[in-house]
Amino acid sequence: MKHVLFVVLPERGHVHPFLGAAEALRDRGARVSFYAPRDVRSIVAPLGFLDVHCPEGAGSPIAAHRGEAFAALLADRDRLRAWIRAMLVDAVEPSIAPLRAHLVRERPDVVVIDPMAYFAAIAAHEEGLPWLGLSTSLNPCIRDDVESELKATLRSLDEARRALFVAHGIAEPRFRVSDVLSPRGTFVLSTKALLGEALPDDGVPVHLVGAALPGGPAASRSRPSAERPLVYASFGSQAYHQPVQHRVVLEAAREVDARFVIAMGDLAASPLARSAPSNVEVVDFAPQLSLLAEARVAITHGGANSLHEGLAHGVPLLVSPICDDQHHDAALVAAAGAGRVVDLAHASPAHVASCLRSLLDEGSPERQVARSIARSYAGAGGAARIADVVLGVA
Repeated sequence: MKHVLFVVLPERGHVHPFLGAAEALRDRGARVSFYAPRDVRSIVAPLGFLDVHCPEGAGSPIAAHRGEAFAALLADRDRLRAWIRAMLVDAVEPSIAPLRAHLVRERPDVVVIDPMAYFAAIAAHEEGLPWLGLSTSLNPCIRDDVESELKATLRSLDEARRALFVAHGIAEPRFRVSDVLSPRGTFVLSTKALLGEALPDDGVPVHLVGAALPGGPAASRSRPSAERPLVYASFGSQAYHQPVQHRVVLEAAREVDARFVIAMGDLAASPLARSAPSNVEVVDFAPQLSLLAEARVAITHGGANSLHEGLAHGVPLLVSPICDDQHHDAALVAAAGAGRVVDLAHASPAHVASCLRSLLDEGSPERQVARSIARSYAGAGGAARIADVVLGVA
């Protein structure tokens, strides 16, 4: 029995992309275990993954990394830059030794890491274990000529992050945005149908595998519904505290003949939520995959996991990026024609309603493109292809 260790970062948006691959490997008889700097059992245990580890004394994921406190951090350019440095540079050295000790005890056959978990690449290298990346973003496919605040921040960190790897015997680390690329390959949960043909070439393999959702392929989009069409809105599992954007969506919903499910996190108990019109159901958190299986349109912040899941279901997107790589993702959606980009912090409800009505149209060009991307995702191999490559390396 081969042992595959997944090393993840302790937030849902960084864990969920691994779950489909973990299921595929488990179905093939592999032992699958998880390691994170903090305890992620509550995220992976519902799918039956109980072999979960973290450093001794590590608690649950940090509450300040989501909700109102996190939204305030994202809105402050200097604080956001400092947080990115803390995550990608300052936290690396203290995290290497605990993982190395775990690798010594467990000796997995292969390690699959979140490419933003630099400590995992270093620890696996120092223990002589093969490692691959499974990107929780589209970073490995972002071209050099794309400019953004995130890329400017990372340029300022280049010397420090390269020095970390060199100090541990990795002479030429290859980065793409915030991801470190494995010389054995990095998986990206997308295809050229979204990304385009002009992809960067770093001289290391990047595997475009399409949809790798837990529970198997995305549900069929062909079944009819007797109800009004569904619009699903969520700003992710971390950046969801966005009262201005939510207010605009609620006001736009009054003008759209559709039913809405809006995941608002801690704002679900606020007066803003109680002002929702009768065609809107406000929840704190939602079963996103189930809702996307029947949604006609999804409103999103442009997080890579939301893009992956929405487009896997052929759902056209209304994207309002908040920070970091979400701006890259929004630009890709717009360029592919799979949705529209609207700044909900400044757009009028009337404009948002107009965009939603267009996207809800069964014959909209964005819907046709989203369905084409979904077909390409279904044909790219997904979790099964990831399992093939991982077991081949193991």
